[in-house]
Amino acid sequence: MTEIQIAWLELMTVGGLGVILVLLGVTFNIIVKRQNQLCTKQTDGIVKQYGFPGNGRVYPIVEYFVNGTCYKTKKIFCGIKTTQISGVPVPVKSEVYEDEKGWLHVKTGSIANLRQLAEQLWPINSKMTVYYNPNNPKKCYVDRPISKSFTSMMFIIMGIVTILLSVLVFFLMQL
Repeated sequence: MTEIQIAWLELMTVGGLGVILVLLGVTFNIIVKRQNQLCTKQTDGIVKQYGFPGNGRVYPIVEYFVNGTCYKTKKIFCGIKTTQISGVPVPVKSEVYEDEKGWLHVKTGSIANLRQLAEQLWPINSKMTVYYNPNNPKKCYVDRPISKSFTSMMFIIMGIVTILLSVLVFFLMQL
């Protein structure tokens, strides 16, 4: 195999991987946007419990009824920014809040009670608006639609970086 053939092979395989990553990110955004457009009905949901997936993350689990059927969903955020401060001799006040762009901010000290923080932000039995698809009530979102997620943006960014690197390597192999 000649050097030019190897360069083209690298460009096609690595660049192709980048294109696939970009397409996945764009597809992800299209699916979320379409789902949000189909969620035309709304109902009141009730916060029943919380989810704690780890690393200081937390979300409310909301129960809602459509045509007598009970559904449960969790509130999804654009992303979660966690700050864990430890080793500081002065106690750090833990807090959790959601900003206007849909990001959840969780700041914890060396000792933090995430359940207590969640209860301050979303008290048990408090109401939250749930928007759902009338043809498929399981498809829903809580409070506000998520237009662009961190995950899809990372797919797109990593795809573009991969494409650019493959083009750079291709041209460097030509020298």
